[in-house]
Parts: sequence; C-alpha cells; structure tokens
Amino acid sequence: MKIRNVEVNERPFAESQKLRIYLGNSEDYGPVILKIAKSSEDNDILTKEAGTFMGLQAFEKKVEALEKACGKEKLSRYDLLFAHLLQTFVEPSQKDRRINIYAVKEPNAEKTNFGKLLPLSKLQADVVIDARSSVWVIGRILKLYSFFELKASEDEKHASYPVFSPEEYLIGPERHRLVYYNFSEAYLDVTASEYVKSIAKFILDWMVVEEEDEAGEKYKTLLEDFAENGRDKAEKAHAELYELVEKLWGIHYYPFTYRKRNGGVAWNKFGGEV
Repeated sequence: MKIRNVEVNERPFAESQKLRIYLGNSEDYGPVILKIAKSSEDNDILTKEAGTFMGLQAFEKKVEALEKACGKEKLSRYDLLFAHLLQTFVEPSQKDRRINIYAVKEPNAEKTNFGKLLPLSKLQADVVIDARSSVWVIGRILKLYSFFELKASEDEKHASYPVFSPEEYLIGPERHRLVYYNFSEAYLDVTASEYVKSIAKFILDWMVVEEEDEAGEKYKTLLEDFAENGRDKAEKAHAELYELVEKLWGIHYYPFTYRKRNGGVAWNKFGGEV
C-alpha cells in the first residue's frame, strides 16, 4: 500500500480502538511510523495527538537553542526520546481518515534509520534482562519525564506527566534506543512520585539479578526504594540512578543481555532474533 510518497507495510504492528499503527518507508525521510484513524469519526484523536507532539518538538528546539547559546558542550538531546511528527492530513484515498506520520531521530544521521524497533511491552513479555541492561531503559524513561518537568517549569505550573504505559514505547535494544511514540493521556500532578513508582516496578518485574552479583543487588535496592517511595521529581530519580550506576559499573556501552522469560537459561546478547 502506498499513501502519497510513503510505502506502508501491509499489516499494522499495533492498534487501538480508534486507530492502527504501521511502519513504512518515506521517499523523503526514510523509515517512518504511520497512525491511521479507523474511521473519519476517529480523526479527532489524531488531531489532538498531533498538537501534543508539535508542542514537544517546539519546546525541544527551544531547549537545544538555549543550550547552544550557553555554550553547553554536550547537548541534552531530548529529541531522541520521542517520535517527531512529520505530517498530519486527512487522506481522500483512505475514506477521509486522518493520518499522522512520524519519524524517529537518530544521533548522527540526516535521515532516520532506526533499525529494528520493537514494542517495549512485547519484548518485556517475551524475555528477562540482566541488571546492567535495564539501566539505560529506566534512564531514558526518567529523562523523558524530566523533560515534561522542564517544559512545565517554563510556565511555573505543575508538570503534565504522561501516564506510564510500556505500550507507548518502542525499543531498539542493540542501539540503546527508546522512543515514546503514543501519547494517550496525561494528568497535572504536583509530584512525579506515582510515575517513578510505576516505572521502577516495571523494570523490577523485567530484570533478573544473578546470585553473588553485589553490584546488581545494590542497584536493585535503589529501584525497590523508587518503587516503594517514589521521588517528587523524575529529574531527582534520574540523577540518583546515574550517581549509583557510575559507582557500580561506570557509564559506558553495555550490550543488551537477555534470556527467554519462560524456560530460558542461557544469556544472549542482542543482535539476532529475540
């Protein structure tokens, strides 16, 4: 199927009550994500979501410009954390259904090339991971939530945090990519506490700490504290996380290490099929 200048995969990789989500390839941008309303009556959900992602993109550009103006050597690169809206339109050839097209930013590429992205919820259901592999996953999620806090601080309002749901993320294990691509709902909140709790519980259910892994146990203890007590700011949890990780393992690339959730014994490095 081809829609305008985008070749769309035949089958959706995800769907909800009101829309279907496809992967595709754009002549102009390379790999893309398409969200297509199931009927024209469902167009409003994509109209609203388009506005949300445009707001995120505009604020991210503002932060980047400010960081460059201040001479910051290493930019925060919040743009890598979420999908970027390329187009939104009502398509006559699709019975006037609205279509949103998104790209995934890459650190060092003009065109998007996000490689193998998987639904985070599916990967978590299929495999377990070791402690060190979980670090960058929770780190990316907490960084995204701290971006919402930063956005709120501009207007001196409470942060409008997205409800945490693994279904709203795509993961690229080999290249340490985590992409927030589906904004379903958000609530104004005074603190990030409940979100930090939910995120930590998700990671604790996913990871396995081997016996006699002292560093892994210390890391797990911190996550258990997050899960029980939360933190008032995601930024604070993010800082605590990496302060400990730097002491335990240092900050450097570690291959995504997993084994099958049901009956798996051997650990594997991501690179082949999961």
